[in-house]
Amino acid sequence: MKPLLVGEANPYGASPAMALYPLPEGASGDRLCRLIMRLKRGEYMQRFDRVNLCPERWSQPQARSRAAELLAGANDQLVLLGSKVCSGFGLEYLPFTSGRFAGSDKQYVILPHPSGLCRTWNNDGAYDMAHAALRAAGIL
Repeated sequence: MKPLLVGEANPYGASPAMALYPLPEGASGDRLCRLIMRLKRGEYMQRFDRVNLCPERWSQPQARSRAAELLAGANDQLVLLGSKVCSGFGLEYLPFTSGRFAGSDKQYVILPHPSGLCRTWNNDGAYDMAHAALRAAGIL
């Protein structure tokens, strides 16, 4: 089973196929693919399942419900992108960390949200720390 990339909501539309899509350039999916994972678009698309907790707009109740569905799903490795996503899963937001969900063998890695609005990415070494966290967890 592929690792699952979990985002917030998609401003480009509600289609599940567009969740964390690596286009247009500069979008969250593009930044995740190119700057954080350092992959070509085709490889990114083949290696990962992608989902948003909410279709278009953030809703905490909807995010919690969708997170519960994902925890019951088949993906054993989840990459949680941002503090809102962590809150949907009931986890504390600790970027560049990994662990296991309580009472589960499912693994998670927490990264800052890959949007251009997240200032964490302006810190020296942030992209390297994210890449290293994904490698250490066996996701890359």
